[in-house]
Amino acid sequence: MKNLISVLFILISISSYSQNAKTDFLKDLDFIYENLRTTSSYKTQKDRQKAVDLKYKELLKQNSQLSTLESFVKLYELLDEIPDFHNEIYGNTENFPYDSLQNKDFLNNIRISPEYSIYPITKMNLDSLESVLSTRKTSDYEGIYHYKNYFKIAIRKRPDSLLEGIILETKIPSWQRGETILYLLHQKENGFRIFSGKFIDKQLFSGIDRFVNGEFKSSNWQKQPSEKDFYNVAFPKEKYAEKKLNENCTYIKLGSFSSSNQGIAEATDFYNKIKDSLKTKNLIVDLRNNSGGGDKTSSQFYKLLKKFHGNIYVLVNFYTVSNAEQFAVKMKALKKRYASWRQHKRNANVWKKLSGRSGNSFEKIQNLFQ
Repeated sequence: MKNLISVLFILISISSYSQNAKTDFLKDLDFIYENLRTTSSYKTQKDRQKAVDLKYKELLKQNSQLSTLESFVKLYELLDEIPDFHNEIYGNTENFPYDSLQNKDFLNNIRISPEYSIYPITKMNLDSLESVLSTRKTSDYEGIYHYKNYFKIAIRKRPDSLLEGIILETKIPSWQRGETILYLLHQKENGFRIFSGKFIDKQLFSGIDRFVNGEFKSSNWQKQPSEKDFYNVAFPKEKYAEKKLNENCTYIKLGSFSSSNQGIAEATDFYNKIKDSLKTKNLIVDLRNNSGGGDKTSSQFYKLLKKFHGNIYVLVNFYTVSNAEQFAVKMKALKKRYASWRQHKRNANVWKKLSGRSGNSFEKIQNLFQ
């Protein structure tokens, strides 16, 4: 366990669940409860402390035998009583690269090892399941989903209201047809918490997801995999980038605000590169997939953008979090630096397009500013 200020990272025991699931669940529950109460997010959110205590007492009464994946879901019920997405629980199985799966002995060991065999295998007729769920509408949570060309899964609603993702096809040999690769817990509106195994090494993890137009945005499970993904950063691959699209518009990508020594150095180098070159009428600031960091890195860019004399368009998505989200909020407060959506209908249309609802290449963005 590693506890840094308000950040709580917990590794839960996997291998012994098959021996005594209830006992291990209660041990992990106690461990998380005690450590959660030491975090800054718990100490500062005093209005949530009673809810944590009540949820802990409720979970202590859990009397059914739980699978590892089901236990994982229950542990997050306690963790989520404190709103702080820095707090996370991971499985403690060993990581390994994809190349390891080319070794037959290694692969066989993964398939029979209790540590990696924690995902339930359904007894349902998978062909019938696929036939039924393939008729679901794009707006339905249930249906057939793809992750690029690596996985095809059936997501169905369980009697306990969890959504369950069952593998129909996979090109990743650590997984097998019929295994449950994920659960989705519905939260408010179209929000979900996802519980899943990583695609290569099957290590347990969880995150926050959102369903939009037949796609779970965070995990990228799509009903229509052939469609282009305009939501995520398809360009460029560099962490930081600048490109003058035309005489009227410049694009910059701020892909990280990491406050490590290396992160600060990389950001500062980019800052020095662009600080005297942002002179077009319109500026696109791309914060998509920026997982944050700290003000030591981001503040230099904020000070620079405050001085920009023109229209600023900020791109965000579901992966714009932590300090990057704070940065976006500060940018939104610079109302005088933004073109008014209500006064300029064209700018509103540009914003829609740049937000990923259509077009996401440099060429398409460039055409908007001709």
